[in-house]
Amino acid sequence: MQQDAIIVRFARKRYAKGQPPILDGLNMTVPRGCIYGLLGASGCGKTTLLSCVVGVKKLDSGDIWVLGGKPGKQDSGIPGPRVGYMPQEISLVQEFTVLGALYYFGRINGLEDSDIDERYGFFSELLSLPPKDRLVKHMSGGQQRRVSFAAALIHKPELLILDEPTVGLDPILRENIWNFLVKITKEEGTAVVITTHYIEETRMANRIGLLRCGQLLAETSPTALLNKFQCQSLEEAFLILSQKQKDNQDKGVLNSADSEVIEDLDEVATHSVPVSQNNLRSSTECIMSSEKQLLDSQYNEKRRTPIFGKIFRALMTKNILQFLRHPGGILFAFVFPLVQVTLFFYAIGRDPKGIVVAIVNDEAGHCDHGNIIGSVIHNPDEGTCDYVDISCRFLNGFNSSIMEKEFYSSREDAKLAVESGRAAGTMFFSRNFSRALQSRRDNVDSASNADIVAGEIDTVLDIGANRQIGLFLQKKLFEKFIEVHGEIVSTCNIPRKFADTPVYFEEPIFGRLDGKYSEFVAPGFILTIIFFLSTAVSSSIIIADRAEGVWDRSLVQGVTTAQILFSHILTQVVMIIIQVTVVMCISFVHFQLPCKGSLVTVTAMVLLTGICGMCYGFLISVLCNSHTVANFVSTGSFYPIILLCGAIWPAEGMPTVLRWVSFAMPTTIPSFSLRGILEKGYAVAEPEVYTGFLIVFGWTSAFVICCLIGLRGKTV
Repeated sequence: MQQDAIIVRFARKRYAKGQPPILDGLNMTVPRGCIYGLLGASGCGKTTLLSCVVGVKKLDSGDIWVLGGKPGKQDSGIPGPRVGYMPQEISLVQEFTVLGALYYFGRINGLEDSDIDERYGFFSELLSLPPKDRLVKHMSGGQQRRVSFAAALIHKPELLILDEPTVGLDPILRENIWNFLVKITKEEGTAVVITTHYIEETRMANRIGLLRCGQLLAETSPTALLNKFQCQSLEEAFLILSQKQKDNQDKGVLNSADSEVIEDLDEVATHSVPVSQNNLRSSTECIMSSEKQLLDSQYNEKRRTPIFGKIFRALMTKNILQFLRHPGGILFAFVFPLVQVTLFFYAIGRDPKGIVVAIVNDEAGHCDHGNIIGSVIHNPDEGTCDYVDISCRFLNGFNSSIMEKEFYSSREDAKLAVESGRAAGTMFFSRNFSRALQSRRDNVDSASNADIVAGEIDTVLDIGANRQIGLFLQKKLFEKFIEVHGEIVSTCNIPRKFADTPVYFEEPIFGRLDGKYSEFVAPGFILTIIFFLSTAVSSSIIIADRAEGVWDRSLVQGVTTAQILFSHILTQVVMIIIQVTVVMCISFVHFQLPCKGSLVTVTAMVLLTGICGMCYGFLISVLCNSHTVANFVSTGSFYPIILLCGAIWPAEGMPTVLRWVSFAMPTTIPSFSLRGILEKGYAVAEPEVYTGFLIVFGWTSAFVICCLIGLRGKTV
C-alpha cells in the first residue's frame, strides 16, 4: 500500500476578493521516504501551500492530510514534533546564540539537553555553523539560514518541510545538504518537501511538482520529465510546460495542463486527471482511513510528546534572553520608572521659588533695605496704639519663601516690569498706609473712603502668563497678611481673631489644609505610569515574535498559543513586580508620600493596574502588525487616559458625558480608590476601594478575552 506523508486535494486559496487565487484547485501527493521538490517562480504559491500544510494558514476550500490526519486534528502530526519546519524567513530569535537557538527548538520538541549538544556537534560540521556563542543578529544571512536549517532537523522529524533552505549558500554546502537529505530519506524514511530557486539541484529529488498560476503543471520524477521532453535541464522542461499552460489559458481552457503531456507522464498533477472532485475526495478519505492504523503503528515509536516543563523552560529562556540582551529595554523597564517618579516628586507640587514682585512703597521706600520692620506703639494708659511704617512689617512677612522683592519708585515703572516679564505682579503701599490702617481699626463705623483705600495693599498679579503662580501668590499673600495683621493687632491687646475673615476653615476630616498638590496627583500618576510602562513593554512582544517568524514556527512544533501567552505573562509580571517595587520605594520611602491605609492594599492596587496595562499591551501587540503602529496606539491612548483619569483636574469639572467616559477608563476609579487608601485610610471592604479593584479586574478580563479572540483571527 502506498504510504503518503502529505495529500492535498482541490486546494483553493485567495487573499482578497477580486484577486486571482494563489492556489487554484491544486492536488499534490508526497510519499513517505522521498524528497519532493516544489518548483515555481516567486509568488506562484509555494510558500502559501507549505503554510497551509503546516497549519499556519487555512485553505478557503479543499482538504489536506498530513501524516495520517488533517492539520490541527489530534490524529495528525501537525502541530507537533513529527514535523520539522524551516520557513522562508529566518524565523529565529535575534538574541539567540547558535546553541541557544538549537536548545530552544530541541526543548520544545522534547529533546534532552545532552541530545541537543550531541546533534549540535554533528550539524556544526555538516553545515559549517558559526561559533556556538555567536548571536543570530550578528550573523550573515547565509549563516542564519544554516542555523535555521539545523533547528528544523534537530529533533529528527518524520516530515521535513523546507522553504528555500539553500538560498545564499555556496554550491559545496548545497551539495552537502542534498546528500544529507537523500541519506535520511533512505535510512530513516523521512519525507522531505523542499522549495528552491535553483531548479537544477532538484535532480536529486525523487519527485518534483511544477507550480504555476496556483496549479501543478506536472508531478513526476525529474528523469521522467526530462525524458518526456528530451531536455537537458529541468528549467527547459518547466518552460515548455509553462508555455503550454499559457496557450491553454489563452484559448480559454482553464485548470488543465497540456493533454498530450499528461497522457505520457508517469505521474502528473492530480487536478488534470478527469476524475470528479467528489469521487477523488471520497477515494482519498478511504485511503487515509485504511492507512491510518498501519501508519500509526509503524511510526508510533518515533512520536515524541514534549513535556510541558521543557516547553515552558524553552519559552521562559527565550523571553528572558530577548529582554536581557536589549540594554535599551532594561533601561526603559527599570531606570525609566525611577527617573519618572523622581522627576514627578521634584517637579510637581512644590511651592514656586524666586517669584519677583515689583514693590512701590510710598510710605517707607525700601525700608532701609529691610532694616526697618515697622513698629507698633501701644500705650495702655492712654488707650492708644499707633502704627509706624507698618508697611515694612508686612513686607518683612512677605519673605523669600513667597516672593522676591524688587523696589520701584513709581507704579508705572512697576507695571512696566510686569509687562516686560521681569515681575509676576505689583504691590503698592500708599504714603499714609499705617495711619489709614490704624483708622480702619479704630473707626470701624466712621472711617472715610480715603482711609479705607489708603489702608489697602493694592496688588496686581500677572494671571495670564502663569495662572498657577498667580493663584499661589494670591493664596500665600492672603494667608501671610492675616498672620502678620493678627500679630499687629494682638500687640494692641486686640484678639487675633479680629484680623481673621468671618469664614474660618477648621482642620479637614481627611487630609490637611497645607496638603501638597503632588499628594493629590500622586495616586493617578502612579497608576498611570505603571499602566503605561507595562503597556509599552508588552505591546511589542507578540509583534516581535510574529515579525521574526518564531511565533508561527513554534506553533507548528506543537507549542500552543496559551503556552506562549502564559510565558510572556509570567515574564512581564516579574518585570511589573520590579517596577512596582521601584515606584513604591521612591514614593513612600524616599519622598515620604503619606499613607494612612495599608501599604499592602496600595501595592496590590498598583500591581494589578500594571497587569491590566500589560494585558492592554498584549492586545495592541495582537491587533497591530508593526512596531510603528503599536507605538502610535499606545502613545495615542496615553494622553486621553491621563487627561481623563482625574489626576490633572477633578473629574467633577468635566461635562456629564465626558465624566462618565472618564469613570469608564481603567485608571480613573482605581485612582480614586488609591487616594481613599492614602488619604482616608480606607480598607478593601470600603466601596470606594473595592470598586477600583473591580474596575481593574474587569478591564484586565476584557483585554485578555479580546487578545485571545485576536490571536485566533490571526490564522488566515
